[in-house]
Amino acid sequence: EAEAARFARQMNLAGVGPAALDRFRAARVRVVGAGATAGPALLFLAQAGVARIYLDDGADVTAEDAKAWLYGPDQVGQHRLFAAIEALRGASALAEVRPHATGTLLTATLVCSETEMVARKAADEARRAGLPHVVALASGDGGEVVAVPIGAPCFNCASRPAARLPPRRGSAAAVGTLGALELLLLIAGAVSGGNTGRRIELAAGWPKAEPTARNPTCECRFVH
Repeated sequence: EAEAARFARQMNLAGVGPAALDRFRAARVRVVGAGATAGPALLFLAQAGVARIYLDDGADVTAEDAKAWLYGPDQVGQHRLFAAIEALRGASALAEVRPHATGTLLTATLVCSETEMVARKAADEARRAGLPHVVALASGDGGEVVAVPIGAPCFNCASRPAARLPPRRGSAAAVGTLGALELLLLIAGAVSGGNTGRRIELAAGWPKAEPTARNPTCECRFVH
């Protein structure tokens, strides 16, 4: 009854319904990062009904984090992983949130790392494991979100080299929210495999989406 009441509104959304909600309940999602970009994404996933979230972050809460969505000023200096878990458990009693551990059986991965190097490593791990995944990288007044269904062009194929700037708070939240939405579409089965990955570029508040294309020299052409 609690679930029926909590999710009654989204059950009426096009593309969701009971089948998608069942997929959210069964999902096991690894989220890499718990900073300004990941904060709204984590809340989005938990409140949308994703039953199990495995959080992967090794940093401490900073004063900049305390201005974002998950943390308060009194949590500066605390381990970000456990502070985020506490915040998410308070936001949704229906979500099980715990630290990510090697060997966890996963359904999908959302990468909201603050550094491109960590993001590329996590995306490659997901690709090699055969998991659908989304990478959300904020930069300056915008950023990019790359959705990679199983068999689609990888993040390295889709991402465009650019100077990464410290994100503004609003842009980080927007990119993180877009990343969570793209991941929910993958989990719900609203996006199929094959060459249907897409990249969303956010610039000054305006999103532009385009299909991704495989780099013919990328090693992802051998692994589907």
